[in-house]
Amino acid sequence: MSSQHRLIDDEGYYIKSRTIIAVGKETVIVRRGDVAIKIPVIYNHSTPEEVKEHRRFTRLEQEVWKRVQRNFHTPVEGIVQCLGLPGRTIEMKYMSGGTIENWIEQHTPCYQLQLQWFRQLATGLHNLHRRRVLHRDILARNILLDDSLNAEIMDLGASKIMPMDTVMAHAVDSSDCSIWTDLCQLGLVFYEIVTQRQPNIALFYYNSQNVQITRFPSRDMLPVMSRKLWARDIIETCWKKGGFGVSALCQSIGLEASS
Repeated sequence: MSSQHRLIDDEGYYIKSRTIIAVGKETVIVRRGDVAIKIPVIYNHSTPEEVKEHRRFTRLEQEVWKRVQRNFHTPVEGIVQCLGLPGRTIEMKYMSGGTIENWIEQHTPCYQLQLQWFRQLATGLHNLHRRRVLHRDILARNILLDDSLNAEIMDLGASKIMPMDTVMAHAVDSSDCSIWTDLCQLGLVFYEIVTQRQPNIALFYYNSQNVQITRFPSRDMLPVMSRKLWARDIIETCWKKGGFGVSALCQSIGLEASS
């Protein structure tokens, strides 16, 4: 990283490149021991407007974490544990296994591991929806593994908090996101896990007013699957709008595990 494009933490100190785990548009994640810390992206050339916007983005994600995990000592199953929200930062448990996306590029998960990941991810998404939170960015790169290859959902930066009295099955947010678009994305992750192929399908597009809108894809836009694929029915149901909620998905995966 050149001296003209160095990242600065919220206290004004340069971030050492060897501590950086990932850099996004608005936030950067750095490692400090067993803790991964998410902070606003601030370069030494950032404008005051950019700094303000990136800090606002982090504050919004902090609010999501307050809804998802009220007690930082008690993790939520299927979600990366948040350890605290000091200042303008988000402290999370460091997951040494990296992302599922990177893992499956180098390894082939066996059936039992695939089934374990299906169950853990479905449980994580269920725990978000029951707290009236839409994730809106379920991707293989946003799923982390610990050193025992347990899968947990991370990155709530794009998530949306809904009112607690929301009937989630019928709710959409201002971008047309819903539990069904979350489930469709989860189905794409499931497909990637069992086939090790990236579907490269985006649910988001910009309308004529340059506003980001979500579009639930028609079946012909989604990958064709072999009838021999063990998870075919589960994935197909994720790709069917109104197919079933995450609670029913968990039951379906449980039945598969016991068969």
